[in-house]
Amino acid sequence: MVPEKNKNIRTPFFWSISATLLIMIGWFLHGKFTYSKEIITTKRSCSLCKFMTVKRDSAWYEKQKRYTGGSSIEPVSFTSKKSDKEQDKTIVRHGILLINPHAKATVLICHGFMTSKDDMSIMRLLFNGFNIMTFDFRAHGEFIDDQCCTFGNDERHDVIAAAEFIKSHPRLKDKPLVVYGFSMGAVASILAQRERPDLFTCAVWDCPFDSTHQLIGRAIDRMKLSLFGYEFSVPGKSFLKKYAYHPYVQEMFKLAIKAVASMDATQINTKIGPVSPVEAVREIKIPTFFIACHNDEKAPPSAVLDIYKNARSVYKRCWIGTGKMHFGTLFANPEKYTYKINNFINLCLSGEYKNKTPQKVHEDPWVYQMVFGIK
Repeated sequence: MVPEKNKNIRTPFFWSISATLLIMIGWFLHGKFTYSKEIITTKRSCSLCKFMTVKRDSAWYEKQKRYTGGSSIEPVSFTSKKSDKEQDKTIVRHGILLINPHAKATVLICHGFMTSKDDMSIMRLLFNGFNIMTFDFRAHGEFIDDQCCTFGNDERHDVIAAAEFIKSHPRLKDKPLVVYGFSMGAVASILAQRERPDLFTCAVWDCPFDSTHQLIGRAIDRMKLSLFGYEFSVPGKSFLKKYAYHPYVQEMFKLAIKAVASMDATQINTKIGPVSPVEAVREIKIPTFFIACHNDEKAPPSAVLDIYKNARSVYKRCWIGTGKMHFGTLFANPEKYTYKINNFINLCLSGEYKNKTPQKVHEDPWVYQMVFGIK
């Protein structure tokens, strides 16, 4: 028997199934006759990414010393609460810690959806003169069995656990702790800082989405049914938006998003629930630096600006950079990106930010052009 609270969605649910089947059929036919090679390649690549982890032995870590100018790199692990509902249970998360003997602070790097600590190794090059720790969020990287990604809600427990590990480390505990997060990592660390105001000294947050409600809405609004060269508006959008968090709709929604909105939530065990960084940030007072990208459809500048405006930070900055995709500002101008985040962190560590304008937004000019056809 269907529970009383679910009876009211049965009729629109069946209509939405029909709509989603049309989406799947349209996507399949469009891909079969137009982009079959690209789809096969992408699918195979994602399958490899899902199961591939990097294994390193002690000899590898020892050899790294010759490249790090006196810094050491070591594997670390810590335990995190499994979820809000199962706070007595824990999961083990793994990380990589670079210790610089001359570091002025430690930077905790929080990765995004469908990436891992190994993907974030390159990010160590952004922070010169710091201790740096990367780690795997739940359902990502190493040891993902019986774990679920929640787009930031339960991941905040991972951020808190990682920060507590650093604060208890004998060589790190007396250093200021800075958080750098992008996308889901930015969201998770915003929620963690809201819950634990003493967690970080300052924060750099690149492309956080404003809320799962808005993120889902934007994804659904981009849905188009492409059939034999023609595009049609997808039926059932209002239903998907209204019931996106309902268990009956979750898997159907993720398949639809994968098919038509380039957001593959099926590669990771995922449960989409209500998350609202734009509200959580109202309780954050530490210095914050928000970064957005002109061409970001998942976390557009308007979304990041809303989060920036709500922050109660004593000192805050927002930079809207150029780029061609989500989290694209770094790749469009890595030199400027590195300069700006390090300058912000150094101002916060030295206390010089107190002599600066409390808040400021800087927007780079739009430099990309979409060119169609061959000349």
